[in-house]
Formats: sequence, C-alpha cells, structure tokens
Amino acid sequence: MSLSQVSAESDAGPDALFTRAGDLFAPTRHSRGYWLPGTLNGAAMASLLAFVLEDRHGEAGWVPARYVVDMLGMPRAQPLAVTSRVVKSGGRLRLVEAEIVQDGQLMARASLQLLRPTQAPANPTWQSPAWPAPSPDAVPAAQWGNAWELRPLPADAARIVRQAPDGIDPDRSNRPVLGVLNPVTARQAWLRVHREIVAGEPLTPFGRLAMAGDFASPMAHSSDAGIDYVNTDFTIYLHRLPQGEWLGFEMVGHSSADGVAVGECWVHDAAGPLGTINTTALAQIRKI
Repeated sequence: MSLSQVSAESDAGPDALFTRAGDLFAPTRHSRGYWLPGTLNGAAMASLLAFVLEDRHGEAGWVPARYVVDMLGMPRAQPLAVTSRVVKSGGRLRLVEAEIVQDGQLMARASLQLLRPTQAPANPTWQSPAWPAPSPDAVPAAQWGNAWELRPLPADAARIVRQAPDGIDPDRSNRPVLGVLNPVTARQAWLRVHREIVAGEPLTPFGRLAMAGDFASPMAHSSDAGIDYVNTDFTIYLHRLPQGEWLGFEMVGHSSADGVAVGECWVHDAAGPLGTINTTALAQIRKI
C-alpha cells in the first residue's frame, strides 16, 4: 500500500485521529492543524505520543503523574513512525520517552513519568479544594466542533478574577478559536472527548486527558480578540487517573513579555481536583 493510498483512506476513515498502517500511524482529517495547511495539530501529536507510551510501557497499578510534550515543528499530514524507549524502570518510578521524526527532523517528543501508588503519610497534608462548579449534568451543552462536547460554566464558577485589558482590537489578531469561551471571564468549562486516538483502540482515561491537554494553550494564551500565541509544549501533572468521561478546565494563569508566554489551567473531574496543565508559547502575530 502506498503512502498516498494510506492518506486517502484515512481522510475518509473513522472518527479517530489516526489509523494503523503497518508500523506507521496515518493521520485522518481530524488531526489537521490550524496554523499551516497540510500539517498536524498539537493535540494529535500529543495524543499519539501518549497512546504509544501507554500502549508499549504502561501497566496497571501505576499513575501517569507527569506527561511532557515538546512540539518542535509542524509535521506534514503523512503517516508517522513513533519510536519509544525506557529511560528508567524501578520499583516506584518509571520514566519512558517517545519521539516523532519526519524526514530526519525531530518534530515532537514526550516523556511520561509513572509512579507506583504507596501508603499515604500518617499526617494529612492540606489539599486543593473542590471546584465550586455545577456538575456536567446541570450545565447545557454549547455549540462546538465535533472533537468533543463542551459545557461552559458561569463566570462565578471561577476562583480568580480574570479581566480583559483595555485596547482589544479584533483586526490585530488571528481569528478566535474558543467560541463561547473566548471572553476571558468565561474560561471554565466541562468537556468530554469522544474521538479515538487510533481507530479501533478504546480511549483510556490517560488518553482522554492527553487528547484534551493541548486545549490549555488557547484557554491560557488567547486574548479576547483571538489567538496570537502558538504553544511549544504542555505538561500535565496528575495525582490520579480521571474518573468518568468529563474533564473540567479552569484557566488560572497567563503571563507574557516580549512574545514569550506561560500559562496554566487547573483540571478536575466530577470527583475533584486532578492536577494542572502548564504550557509555554511564542507569539504568532499572523497565521502562516
């Protein structure tokens, strides 16, 4: 089977980001990027790397406590090879890495640190409070794309004050990508991804979070006018696996100077806090 045949079939294929093509992963139309035509988006790369790491190196009884993705280029929408290796495998800590290389160029890499749960200390430590937000079942769905279901939360669900600065001019920004969440005061929502990473492979709790992780970048780095930063990475910190299908995103931080930005979202499920997603970004004044 030729690469052109693989690409054509995957474009017309299932509701997944990739299909298997022997040892390769062929991107479908759902993995296309925003910034440059014919390239893959960050969520697709991060999802595929997470899938490979969990599939090859994951094991029941371990918590994926830290997942780091470096986005080093915009790979073309062609079948990809993913390599992986074990960096460290101990009784309590395991570190694994994966890479996507295209035409000899490193396009993306990821590392996953897995920790084995153990007995908690006798003295409890203060814990982050629960999110004062309505449950997903109590919030109406918003009109959104077909990648996931989105349920925006009211502004009073936020735990910090977010206010748009003066001087916002839509004519000086790339188009917005957040829909109803574009106003900075509105950036908290429940979302549920319902697309497979690889066709025919069930979406795991970790895969679900990895697929949604790139959403932290537009949440943190968009102005009220649009998206003018492209993220170069994101890191998920997690103390337990998500329960259920719903993930709660709460944008809590953006700091930037001279076109370099860092941002943060807190992540929850219906049972309580899960962890954080941090992301760095560079100014992208105009879409390529």
